[in-house]
Amino acid sequence: MASYHLSVKVGGKGKALAHAEYIEREGEYKVKHQEKLEAVEHGNMPKWAQGNPNLFWQCADEFERKNGATYREIEIALPRELTPKQRQDLVQVFVEQELGDQHAYTWAIHNPKASIEEGEQPHAHIMFSERIQDGIDRGADQFFKRYNSKHPERGGCQKSNTAKSAEQRKTELVELRERFADLQNAFLAEYGHADRVDHRSLADQGIDRSPEKHLGWIDSQKQTSKDFLLAYREANQSLDQHLEYLPQHLARLDREQQQEQPKPLTHAQKQEIVDQKIEEAKQTTAEYQQLFEKYRIQYVDQTIKQELKKYKEQGAGIRQQVENLDQNKPMLFGRTAWEEQREQLVRQHQDIGALHEHTKTEKRSRLVSDERFGREVVIRHIEKNHPDLNENFKKAQEFLNAVAQLRAYQQQQEREKAKENQKDQDNDRDYGMRM
Repeated sequence: MASYHLSVKVGGKGKALAHAEYIEREGEYKVKHQEKLEAVEHGNMPKWAQGNPNLFWQCADEFERKNGATYREIEIALPRELTPKQRQDLVQVFVEQELGDQHAYTWAIHNPKASIEEGEQPHAHIMFSERIQDGIDRGADQFFKRYNSKHPERGGCQKSNTAKSAEQRKTELVELRERFADLQNAFLAEYGHADRVDHRSLADQGIDRSPEKHLGWIDSQKQTSKDFLLAYREANQSLDQHLEYLPQHLARLDREQQQEQPKPLTHAQKQEIVDQKIEEAKQTTAEYQQLFEKYRIQYVDQTIKQELKKYKEQGAGIRQQVENLDQNKPMLFGRTAWEEQREQLVRQHQDIGALHEHTKTEKRSRLVSDERFGREVVIRHIEKNHPDLNENFKKAQEFLNAVAQLRAYQQQQEREKAKENQKDQDNDRDYGMRM
């Protein structure tokens, strides 16, 4: 059964290289830890560390300020149901989704044997630098310096967690946990597994049960602790079976009673059933529409992000041309042509900047307001990743359309009947006048 786990840790100065070697199973950890290493990957390393990723973590330990964090780590549990290749794909998609191309990272997948039931325990360690790479080429000693907002090229890379409150970080962690749960469930669904995970606590899920205690390595070696945990699992499994059996048993008793004493439903009972079905169909429709709009906004933001990236690259190219002109400024001859060329480049840069701002504000608002934008893409995404909700939504729409057609027919019949009644009254009145 798929289980959910995501935690975030922070590494201080002097701990980055050792932790990188630990998750990679390199150095002293190559022999010390025997658990299976499924995959290792590095990414977004600056030029000076691309040939040797661990050099990046070594320099983080050396050049990061005294009390600074050298890395953050996301530790996630991975589904046993997936194959090693599928688990690797899941981690790659998650890293691309959360880190993009801005944060240097190293991740590894471990798959040790569980201490209790001896099953697989696949999980991933994703360590990454908080420093945002902005395209400026910095050496190792400058990369980890304090950020200079006025002259970014003179300082180090800015950190992503700067000036965030504890409440903001807590909210972001909850959102991160939800995104990983959604992604994990999408992979389980894509590869035909019925199990799903939930990032919420048992209390938030409405489950009146204490969470299972994590024994840790020391307690897992004690037979009494293992026996207690196994007994707890068996009791919960038995309770779940009874909870599942009870409504089935009551439903069977109802069917038997109906067979013994069949009673036709009254009009009021039929109407109550129809009203209940209508309410369920409306709730399904609202759930689908809420998810649809969530994905559509994400698609809008992705589209805008790609367009902004294009403008940013164009603007950077023009700035480079201006810098090259400034380095070759003529003292006398050709100065007029040089000034005209520079002025033209400046205007082009201003135009690109205007397009960038327009896309970020007005164009995004227009796409968000245009309900047709991204509609087909989002529909296909929901069909693939939320098949149950998609099927229930289709059935709900068919049911609501049938109800609407039936009501329209009933209203038409009532209008026809009213016309007939009015015609009969008019005939009776004319007959009375002739009498």
